[in-house]
Amino acid sequence: MAVARMRKVTIYAFREIRKEVFEKLRDLEIMHVTATREEPGFSDDDAASSLMPALEGSLGETIGKLATISSYLAKYNPVKKGFIDMFTGKKPEMSIDEFRRIVEEYDIDSLHHELSEHDGRKKQIDLELSQISAAREALATWTDLDIPLELVSSTLRTGSFLAVVPVSSWETALEELQDKPVHWETVWQEGSRAGLWVIADSDELDKARSVVTSAGGAVVDPAGAWASASVSGKPGRASEAIRVLDARASDLAAESEKILQADLSTSERLIEVLALADYYSDKKNLEEVQGMVGRTRYTLVIEGYVKARDVGLLRESMSELKELCLIDEEPQDIKEVPVYLENHPIIRPFEVITNIFGFPRYDEIDPTPVLAPFFWVFFGICLGDAVYGILLTLGAWYFLKTQKLADDKLVRLLMYSGVSTFLAGALMGSWLGDLPSVFFPGSWFDRATQAIAVVSPVDDPLTLLVISLALGIFQIWVGIFMKMYTTILEGDVIEAIVSHGSWVLFLPGLIGTVLWKSGILASSAPYYIMIVGALMVMYGASRGQKNILLKPFVGVYGLYGIVGYFSDALSYSRLLALGLASAIIGVVVNKMADLVATMIPVVGWILVPVVLAGGHLFNMVINVLGSFIHSGRLQFVEFFTKFFEGGGRQFKPLKRVSDNVSLS
Repeated sequence: MAVARMRKVTIYAFREIRKEVFEKLRDLEIMHVTATREEPGFSDDDAASSLMPALEGSLGETIGKLATISSYLAKYNPVKKGFIDMFTGKKPEMSIDEFRRIVEEYDIDSLHHELSEHDGRKKQIDLELSQISAAREALATWTDLDIPLELVSSTLRTGSFLAVVPVSSWETALEELQDKPVHWETVWQEGSRAGLWVIADSDELDKARSVVTSAGGAVVDPAGAWASASVSGKPGRASEAIRVLDARASDLAAESEKILQADLSTSERLIEVLALADYYSDKKNLEEVQGMVGRTRYTLVIEGYVKARDVGLLRESMSELKELCLIDEEPQDIKEVPVYLENHPIIRPFEVITNIFGFPRYDEIDPTPVLAPFFWVFFGICLGDAVYGILLTLGAWYFLKTQKLADDKLVRLLMYSGVSTFLAGALMGSWLGDLPSVFFPGSWFDRATQAIAVVSPVDDPLTLLVISLALGIFQIWVGIFMKMYTTILEGDVIEAIVSHGSWVLFLPGLIGTVLWKSGILASSAPYYIMIVGALMVMYGASRGQKNILLKPFVGVYGLYGIVGYFSDALSYSRLLALGLASAIIGVVVNKMADLVATMIPVVGWILVPVVLAGGHLFNMVINVLGSFIHSGRLQFVEFFTKFFEGGGRQFKPLKRVSDNVSLS
């Protein structure tokens, strides 16, 4: 119905023109290239494998370098995207001439080497600064020590060390050092801690350290901290060592800042790196596609699919290449044919719903034109507010006008759904809920909205429930009719009439009979239609039963299918549920605003617009989402299951890779 007709295309070309062939196919963007099945004579020997493009170095290596460069530079100057751009997929733009210049002139290896050195040096500087900071902290408390730190060491007969001890416990621990050849000097004292310079006979040095430890203190080594900072020379006094460390830290910070400024300057060219990433990714993509095609020592065999209406364009474009032969034919293996949906511009946005479920097979009808009116009506009933519909329509329209969208189907679908919401809301008397009657009672606005209203989901939910169920039964009936239609197209007319056409008669006949018995319909014709339909259902159910005695029972059991259909119909009560939820939340928001105005004199009226705007915006957003999901669910679960199988492959023509930038 709306599945584009495809032609199987085979291109035979000499390997010398492989680059021109694939680049032309890529630029045309009309051929879905498929992997070629191996045929006798195809070869993967060295000569054949030389078909791959000869590029400097490995494409994968180059792409990896560009990814590293872009990741590094993005830390300084990320590509900024607005909130809207995250949804539209908008990318930075670049002219074709600028793109070509970058490809020709850019030295990727040099830049990668430079940034790798910068990154390594920055990490080394950070490590050195961390070591210097630790060494400075270790030295800071020993500035009052009036000897060079390197002299705090051991000789042949004596040894010395520095320690930090708790003052209170140290005085007790001194008893263990009575009459021992141990001497100590207090270098500094801060609160409950003290710094000691301990000198002892070599034989008693370990004893002195043990006493310090048992007192809760610790032996420290500022000279060792100096050495760990990788600073040349001897530390000297602590104060002198700190000055050297500070000077070294200053030099390192200056070097780091210089690297930072250089990287910031380079990061302004990030867009160029992203463009190159697209260029080499495109090269890699072409190389992978070339690896899919059949080849001999001298020729290429490229197979794929092209929309029938584009075959002429393909032939015309390829006619520029003389050493090439192009053959197009009707596809033989239907399962392998990719699917492209081709609908009227008004219907095309509803392809979003079909694509969520999947693609039809090539030999299957496209359900989009059939589901479109149902989804449109269902969405309107679910959201069900005229003002919400106006806002949704205008918002989507403005979005389309101000944003460059690669695919605008979803936004157009929301714009169309806004129109149905406006109509449904007007018929259900909902204009920001009951705002006209709350804030403008008796006004022309209130009278006009009440005059247009046909049914109120709040005051008369039963009527809306009946409408919802009626719409559901009708859509289910259409689904059964579509199954009958597709079965006829497949050539099985008897199966279509007996198994599916029987329900097409029986369901409306049954409903008509109920209405006739209720006195709503005057004619008894639906009763006879129901009888004919029931007999057909029973016949269709019993056809496969070979035992003649069981046939009547199997036929009667076939009527049990009516339970499934009416169970599906009950699912459409969600239209009432969502429409009622939207209306009631709107009423609650208006009531809250009215209470604010009543309970807070003067100032309350200033807050009323805030309450109304916030409440109704919240109500609109959550119910737009709910309306979309549940209207779609009715298509997937209750409608598609009657006739649509899906499982088709999407038509994906070979095209240029443009993940990062947009060429103009």
